[in-house]
Amino acid sequence: MKRFTFLTLLLPLLLPVQGAPPVAAEFRGKGLTVELVSEVTAVRPGHPFYAGLFIQHDAKHHTYWKVPGLAGVATKLEWSLPDGWTAGEIEWPAPDKVKMANIDTHGYERDVLLMVKITPTAKIWKAPVLLKTKASWMCCGVTCNPGYQDLAIKLPVGTAAEPVWHKRWHKVFEKERGNFPVPLTGWKLRAIRKDKKIILTGEPEQKGAALPEKSVFFSSDNLICSNPPQTWTATATGFRAELEVSDFPPKDQSVLRGLLSGKPGWRPNDPRAVPIEVPIK
Repeated sequence: MKRFTFLTLLLPLLLPVQGAPPVAAEFRGKGLTVELVSEVTAVRPGHPFYAGLFIQHDAKHHTYWKVPGLAGVATKLEWSLPDGWTAGEIEWPAPDKVKMANIDTHGYERDVLLMVKITPTAKIWKAPVLLKTKASWMCCGVTCNPGYQDLAIKLPVGTAAEPVWHKRWHKVFEKERGNFPVPLTGWKLRAIRKDKKIILTGEPEQKGAALPEKSVFFSSDNLICSNPPQTWTATATGFRAELEVSDFPPKDQSVLRGLLSGKPGWRPNDPRAVPIEVPIK
């Protein structure tokens, strides 16, 4: 009887798993829900399209930007695509200041879409196409919860000359593109190193430009620490900002790289963040 019981328990482990359920497109984790989505309803051979990870955060929870700052881990996507297909890098919307405990970091509390450009081959031999990615993230609230999940969606192969947009997701993609940084115009910027601080100054090229309210600099290489308060001051000729250098700076400390954000914005009537690369003297 003991032998029979042992074999009975062991047999399911020796047999191959049959009829395993397919990987889902949506996953509910601690503090968030993630979903793999596509901007189009069908793939066209040789025509790039966008897919992405849509993240809905629970109240008082956040995930992180590509450069989280003093704490946190950026969300990542590892794609498994048909042979010959390629996936680009995540195209990151501008972040906000978010709190990990009492530390200021860079991330998102709002619903956010992290989109990626997918390029299929000129010929697609098998349809429908299974689009797969392994998503990993760090979601923080009162505590931090690392998570990961395999996600997948099936897309048919279409023959239409123009893309067929998904009724819901195309609007979400377009709205998120409105949060992408745009080039800075109308300001002359200078950066000077003084001990543990970078002094960033700016002068408007035309009269009338003013320092935006709630201005903040997001370092894209950790040269500037995300946590210490930044001091922004309007001057007679423009503005002056004091930014504290990180204890873990990059090897190249000759350029100030990152995003400027503020309200109503750094361009006239445009609230979007702007990227800067300013040589440091």
